[in-house]
Amino acid sequence: MKVTILILLIGISVGAALYFRLLLHTDIIYTHFMYLPIVLACMWWGRRGMLVALFLALLVFSFHLFGMRVGSIWNDLARIALFGLVSFFIGSLKDRERAERRAQEEVELRRKELAELARKQEEQLEHSTRLAELGEMAAAISHELNQPLTGIRNYARNAFYMLEQSVGSVEEVKGNLRLISEQVDRAAKIINEMRELARKEEHHFTRLAVNSVIRETVEFLSPQMKLSGVKLKLQLAEDLPDVRGDRTRLAQVFLNVLTNARQAMEGSQVRRLDIHSFRGSGEESFAVVEISDTGKGFSKEEAGKLFMPFFTTKKSGHGTGLGLSISKTIIKDHGGSIDARGERGKGATFTIRLPGIVQEEEENHA
Repeated sequence: MKVTILILLIGISVGAALYFRLLLHTDIIYTHFMYLPIVLACMWWGRRGMLVALFLALLVFSFHLFGMRVGSIWNDLARIALFGLVSFFIGSLKDRERAERRAQEEVELRRKELAELARKQEEQLEHSTRLAELGEMAAAISHELNQPLTGIRNYARNAFYMLEQSVGSVEEVKGNLRLISEQVDRAAKIINEMRELARKEEHHFTRLAVNSVIRETVEFLSPQMKLSGVKLKLQLAEDLPDVRGDRTRLAQVFLNVLTNARQAMEGSQVRRLDIHSFRGSGEESFAVVEISDTGKGFSKEEAGKLFMPFFTTKKSGHGTGLGLSISKTIIKDHGGSIDARGERGKGATFTIRLPGIVQEEEENHA
């Protein structure tokens, strides 16, 4: 299309030149017509468009070679020089613009590559931190698994004894087998919860109830809380709005905060952990979760560093200092916020706010 337009304009320019030279025999400035194809060619192709200017310059000069001159050759040489000057200036500007645009595109491409690399590293860091926390909970998990395994062994021995000695009724044997099945389900549930937390997967945002994520996390941590002598109190509002989020990542946030709270209460005489969820006030609908403990708390100086990477108030070798930093990133990705308040020796409270799914959004997804 560009070439067709250019050929058409060059043809018009050549026709005008021949008309003024051969028919009118005048030295009127006919070269004005030639600037249009020169300018367009240089705007389209940069300095390569100077070939059009060169072609038209040779045409003008040929008038003198073939005896079609009317005015002085110096006038035409000045026009030819102006062709070159205009085409070089416009072509250089176009080439510079292209070079700057290519450089900007390369910078943008590099920025996207770095952003993608940072995202993958962040996902890997989240996954590694989750695995580290699971490692710290290994003792409690093994204790919890030992209970159903012990029950399975005892019920199986009891059923075997009744069958071997022909004592007990069929219903009693069935009862033992039923209890074995329940204990197997209990152990399988613990293992599945561990596998879900340990799994590395792509972020998957869906509609979910925050209370259900809290309950699952509390149920998973309850053996560890019992071993540490922590009393749990749940106050979960029934009118809490649903949120759009990634279940595994939100579970990791609650896992981080609850684990930190348990560890903070290791030296406390009173070990109580309150989890309170409620609908946030204001025009927008928010799901708010407050987690309060009776642990060692933190100072004002520490409060400003809690969510910084690698900062920790734990003893050396206990924790990576990344849990709260990653939790803040996860909550931010969900459009929410997390903050903490506390006082040295008087416990701490972490508040998590997540935007709820408003009525308009529900209608759009309906």
